[in-house]
Amino acid sequence: MTAVSSADLDKVFGADVAGDTAEARAMNSRREFVRGQTMLAEASPEATGHRMAAAEALYNYGFGTLLTAVEKGQAVLVRERAEPARTLTRYRDALGYAREHLARLAKVPVDDIVRAETPGKISSIWTLERLAIPLAIDERYLGVRDQPNGEDLGVRLRELANGQDYPFRLSPTAVAALAEGAWVIARQRSLEAQLKRGPIFVRDRFEPDGDYGYPTYLNGYRLAAQTRDLLNLDPEAPIESMRALVSDTLDIPLVQTKMGASFAGATIAHGAERGIVVNIDGANQNVWVRRMTLAHELGHLLWDPAEHLNRLTVDRYDDLKVNSPERRDPVEIRANAFAIALLAPPAAVDRIVQTANDVPSAVYEVSRHFGISVSAAQAHVGNVNRVRVVMPRPGQPAEASDEMRATEDFTVDYFPIGNLPPSVVGRFSWVVARALVENLISLDTAAGLLRTTPDKLDRHTLDYILALTGPR
Repeated sequence: MTAVSSADLDKVFGADVAGDTAEARAMNSRREFVRGQTMLAEASPEATGHRMAAAEALYNYGFGTLLTAVEKGQAVLVRERAEPARTLTRYRDALGYAREHLARLAKVPVDDIVRAETPGKISSIWTLERLAIPLAIDERYLGVRDQPNGEDLGVRLRELANGQDYPFRLSPTAVAALAEGAWVIARQRSLEAQLKRGPIFVRDRFEPDGDYGYPTYLNGYRLAAQTRDLLNLDPEAPIESMRALVSDTLDIPLVQTKMGASFAGATIAHGAERGIVVNIDGANQNVWVRRMTLAHELGHLLWDPAEHLNRLTVDRYDDLKVNSPERRDPVEIRANAFAIALLAPPAAVDRIVQTANDVPSAVYEVSRHFGISVSAAQAHVGNVNRVRVVMPRPGQPAEASDEMRATEDFTVDYFPIGNLPPSVVGRFSWVVARALVENLISLDTAAGLLRTTPDKLDRHTLDYILALTGPR
């Protein structure tokens, strides 16, 4: 950060605040700044806009803007009369949303959208921020600067909703969930940058692999073994928690949301960031299915070249079946093979089959030992051992163990604040709470990010969130 004079640091952060740099002073300052639609000012007791911590305002807008705000009473953030109306309209059109649909998603009156999309009209900053989230816009920079690639994502979602390129159409529920998921992924990464938590996951360790050649499933098996090797995992041991592997070991943003009954999950790129969105409706309520979903999406994210991800890859439950007849796309065949081989390495499966009393017993043991569904184990055993597997009826176990559910389950049911969108519960909430505790963001910002009210974020609640959702 460019060096500034001690006198200017005193003006912005207070003469009694320790630190030789703007960043150090901001971390120690209790001053706040307040943002409206077009301006930033030093906060006063009567200010009604969005209050920001000094470190947050510095990170978002730079020292020069803060100095201007203090010296002149306010600093201009939005310099074009057409903004933020133009950006809001453009992003809404990219997604193909009618104003009425956006109003339902943002929980604001349609008249507020009309005002916000009218150049020169002034709206509440709170309304503008509520509109930004379902449009996958970084609310901090709404109207202030361009947001690379965000509009492209909206166009892609609209194309999928119209049935382009895919053998199915995305439902309005899925489109909204994925747009919000993209926002969560991008904001999580930006908060982690403020916290100076560099990503644990180093993309360079996983060079994209464009080999989808026949037999495609063997390439999936190969990449699964390579993944275990790169992560220093036992080549044949069960993976205790796919959730922890994705979120903790690889530090990949993982968003849980409701996408309707058909869609299992997605890999999504927003700006430079990639993450995984997993549905908590439908078959993913079964832990075994959810593990397969996470492994499948991980295969896409780690190994697919960018041209195959195309900023967004969405998968249905039917597509995640080990021998899915629904989709013959080699990209999906490889991801399925990767998922089952990552969860249940073929060599280990073969050993179980060779020592079992019979093939059905081996299938049950593979299911239990590796944490996959009986149907997935049945297909996998058949593929690995080149046999036709016929299972007896009835008697197939229906549920995972309590221990496996405990390691895989998300935290929605145990979260200390009720009625939050599931998309913000999990690692995202940990990052928000950590940033608030460290005075990197304000109470207003934390409440807005978590879609709650400031009074719900007392220190006891913050400590609970940090303990519940932090890295293990």
